[in-house]
Amino acid sequence: MKRFTNLEFDDSSGSRKPSGNGESVRDAVYFHQRAVQCFLHSDFELALRNYSRALEANSSFFDGWAGQIWMLIELGEYPEAMVWADKALESFPEHPELLAAKAVACLRDAKFDKAKAYSDNSISKDHVGPRIWLARAEVLLQSKSRVADNCLSKALALSDDESDLIRFEAGRLLRRYGRYSAAVEYLQEAVRLFPKSALAWYELGYCQSRLGFSQAVTSLEQSLHLHPHFDDAKDALRYAKEGFLGRLFSRLGLR
Repeated sequence: MKRFTNLEFDDSSGSRKPSGNGESVRDAVYFHQRAVQCFLHSDFELALRNYSRALEANSSFFDGWAGQIWMLIELGEYPEAMVWADKALESFPEHPELLAAKAVACLRDAKFDKAKAYSDNSISKDHVGPRIWLARAEVLLQSKSRVADNCLSKALALSDDESDLIRFEAGRLLRRYGRYSAAVEYLQEAVRLFPKSALAWYELGYCQSRLGFSQAVTSLEQSLHLHPHFDDAKDALRYAKEGFLGRLFSRLGLR
């Protein structure tokens, strides 16, 4: 069963389940789910805070550690992500996902050799999961290796109950490296699975815009309907509209 497809995006105060005395239960799993909701809403700062609250509830909750590191990477806080990855490794020595996160942090901080070394180490471990293969794909995409697609296939094959999010992340990764046609296939599925996700609609609209698809305007407007203050979506929508008008004027002989 997929874990995240049915998340309620408009439930900011509810709990995962009631306790025996009728009070809300806000445990690590609850804050983890809230963090995923915030991520899909494109609010990485709030997602980070919820991962931190998950760790406050349970300091041994691995998904809280990993999620916090991934959100620091999303925010461009690469040295800080490395610091927290090292802290997490004290509790989870040689954990492949933590090594993979360090690989991505190094890669995005323009430290390719270190990224490659951490990635090599991560895939050498036992129980290599989908996020390790996504990170490996990113390292290989950076080096323009054709093997990157095989890594994406491995990530999807291993994704199990996280398959919805892993497919979305695969689409985002392809978009990041300019492979817009391939990304659209994943991202169209993402907006079907997460119709209330501003981030999913933004990623799809961005790719559609770069491909010259008129649907980009609709996708980006939907992203802004869900998150009116999403600056990246605003910028992408302006670009999409300018591109659409430019093509229209060209057809009419006005440019």
